[in-house]
Amino acid sequence: MALGQPPADALAAWYLRRLGRRLHATQRGVPRELVAGLRPVLQAGLAQRERDGGSALETLLVESFQGLTPELGGQADIAVRDAIVDQFHRLYYNDPGTWRNTRWLGVPALKCPLDLWIYQEILEELRPQLIIECGTADGGSAYFLASMCDLLGSGDIVTIDIESKSGRPVHPRITYILGSSVDPEVIAQVRARLPINGNVLVILDSDHRAAHVERELSLYADMVSVGSYLIVEDTCVNNHPVAPEFGPGPWEAVSAFLEGNDQFVVDEGRQKYHLTFNPRGYLRRMSPP
Repeated sequence: MALGQPPADALAAWYLRRLGRRLHATQRGVPRELVAGLRPVLQAGLAQRERDGGSALETLLVESFQGLTPELGGQADIAVRDAIVDQFHRLYYNDPGTWRNTRWLGVPALKCPLDLWIYQEILEELRPQLIIECGTADGGSAYFLASMCDLLGSGDIVTIDIESKSGRPVHPRITYILGSSVDPEVIAQVRARLPINGNVLVILDSDHRAAHVERELSLYADMVSVGSYLIVEDTCVNNHPVAPEFGPGPWEAVSAFLEGNDQFVVDEGRQKYHLTFNPRGYLRRMSPP
């Protein structure tokens, strides 16, 4: 769309030449997700140029960004905001130096730090007696949760994984269970630890294929106390907006789970930092069965 009109100024021309050289050098076309992500921004710029004779690129850099928040003097442009967030999400997710290189007290924690911050806010609000985590990996997230519980003075973590790994952190609040999160024997062990009173929080972060996540949702949903959360991790895959080749995953499982289910609602307030690996994945329980 942008290439169909002559560049309005030298900056736009420089940008287009530079992009063209890079794509030519790598023998690649323009990625589809880049086109989709930039379309609202380009539309905003071209529309502004038609109104005042200015530069489409200048509008992209100034007018569109100024319109993201009312505090900067404009009305929030949701399409532009979402396009920017999605593009940064792809940059962040695909960079091996970000979440794949995140640690809590030296232990790998394969999470987006913004989601970990949301976790600590939820823990402070709910003061859960038990946190159930499906998917342990290196144990960094369980260690983070245990550290937060130490600060709050209460709470235990049960974390489940099919693999045993050496070097996982030892902490009096953490119990490791080896096995599949959907195995009946594992479910029985978890249920035996459910508190009589107090909040229970569940985090699903194991096998991300839709069928498995749907099974987990059916098995763990009734363990979540009213007012607490069933958090489904990595709903961002399968092009929401990353890993388009993944196939049906957590996002699709959540959509199926919520159909006809009025006990849980998506708490979009937990996506307040814009970048989250769990879009539509913070499910709050509003009522008992």
